[in-house]
Amino acid sequence: MALAVLSIFNLLLDIPVQKMPDIVQFDTYVARVRPSLPRTGVIGYYTDLTDTPGRSDAAREFYLMQYALVPVVVDMNVDHKLVITSLHDSRKPIPNRNLELVRDFGSGVQLLRNKTK
Repeated sequence: MALAVLSIFNLLLDIPVQKMPDIVQFDTYVARVRPSLPRTGVIGYYTDLTDTPGRSDAAREFYLMQYALVPVVVDMNVDHKLVITSLHDSRKPIPNRNLELVRDFGSGVQLLRNKTK
């Protein structure tokens, strides 16, 4: 019986911990962008995160961004006049040369303008 309990305990310790984002902190960063955005409409979104099996950090941040910027609609596409970013590695360039920095709000949140729109 003790062996079974110990085995289950060890199994539980091996399960990866689901790290929940700090939503209040995220909203604080994103709230700084709101005055620079139109009151309504659609803006683009770019992140350097990718989803991997068992983890959905990129999708989680996208949905948090959508929630934080309502009523502005956030589209996971950079083909818009304005694009908001959620960057985690400053060494990775944004893969679209038509985007220029409007303002860097820190913590990976940037507002970009699409020069072709």
